[in-house]
Amino acid sequence: MIRPIKIGLIAEGQTELGASSPFIRPQDGGKVIEEEKEGALHTLIRRELKSIGLSDCEFVHRHPTLNERKTSQLTGGYSILNPRYLKQILIAWKPEEVDMIVIVADADDVLEKRQRELEIALQTIRDNHLDKDEKLVSNRSVGGLAIRDFEAWLLADFEAVSRILGEKIDQMTDLENFVNSKYTLENAIAQSSYLAENVSNQRLLQVKWNLAFEINLVILKSLCPQGYGTFAENLTKVAEVTNQVLLREN
Repeated sequence: MIRPIKIGLIAEGQTELGASSPFIRPQDGGKVIEEEKEGALHTLIRRELKSIGLSDCEFVHRHPTLNERKTSQLTGGYSILNPRYLKQILIAWKPEEVDMIVIVADADDVLEKRQRELEIALQTIRDNHLDKDEKLVSNRSVGGLAIRDFEAWLLADFEAVSRILGEKIDQMTDLENFVNSKYTLENAIAQSSYLAENVSNQRLLQVKWNLAFEINLVILKSLCPQGYGTFAENLTKVAEVTNQVLLREN
């Protein structure tokens, strides 16, 4: 039986990465992230891979850089697109630790700038991703931009969000040009009694993660075509290539 695809996921922060971010121990570098410490983006990716019939996947911790070791905190925000930082991450991962690499960032209010930065980031990844024979791997990495931010992806299926939170969310037909998606979602969560028993500072994170299990991916692709739609299409193509590699190796 083919083993799960091991994915090195690089994203901006806790909304995407859950409890696996922002802190990391050096001894966890290269190890599989426990599912209970995953986040919303892990869940969306896993659902997309399952939708095309691929075996399950596992997500792998980054190896912390020297600066991250000093602060015990992963680099976050759009700084993850920095080529120097990415090179350090790629060199640290061993070929047997990751099969494919995914990087996702927010476009914020500078879409064209982030698109250029993502292209450079992907080229940096492809220039430093080596297989077990120390040959460059150019076809097992994929990038995505959340337009304008990751919360827009979680907000897209307004009916599911309204049902889960018990708070009416107005339908938005041009979500990728909506500037208040983060505020709208987080305000709805604050007003909701959903998971109200969780009085910790992790409630917001947990609610967003739970939404990722429930939202309709077809609706998400329809309302966020440039961001999520493009990402999901490229993700599944790269995953299929990666799966073929594992089949040959099996």
